[in-house]
Amino acid sequence: MEVREPPTTYTEYCLLPEDAPRYEILEGVGYLTPSPGGRHQKIGANIFKSLDRYVCAKKAGEVFVGPFDVIFSEKDVVQPDVFFVAEERLSIVRDRGVFGPPDLVVEILSPSNATRDLQQKLALYQRYGVREYWIVDPESRTVDVWSSHDSALDTRRVVCGDGLIQSSILPGLVIGLTEVFAGVERIRLE
Repeated sequence: MEVREPPTTYTEYCLLPEDAPRYEILEGVGYLTPSPGGRHQKIGANIFKSLDRYVCAKKAGEVFVGPFDVIFSEKDVVQPDVFFVAEERLSIVRDRGVFGPPDLVVEILSPSNATRDLQQKLALYQRYGVREYWIVDPESRTVDVWSSHDSALDTRRVVCGDGLIQSSILPGLVIGLTEVFAGVERIRLE
């Protein structure tokens, strides 16, 4: 098996073969992103279905599910688990990826990515102007909702228990945590 250095720029990243492992690039450092587990996938699907149902009904834009590239710069390329781009900003969406900040990004924590999602990506999303960022923690069954009010992602709300996720950028969107974590217990941890 060929050992490959992770890409450190978007140009290098584009040269990878289609069957190459998945990478993200944060501040010019390439990170291997292994395939997420079944619980992670189930949570992502639940969130996608809820967001997509709302967005389609309101004709508000488009919801995407990873892996799909979000290219902020030559040295910052990520693959959020789920994200939304508003209708009036759909010009940033291309077949190869999204060239600019989505309006809403959802990351689901995994043991291999928790620190990056909680620290590096939060800083990255703040810097590039993401308007809302949800960090889903499958272990604690909580969702941190970061939103922009006075500046980029300056307000944090933690949703737990039987709480409801309410979006500040999608008026009327309400997703219960029971809906987010529905069916997760059927997937074995082995």
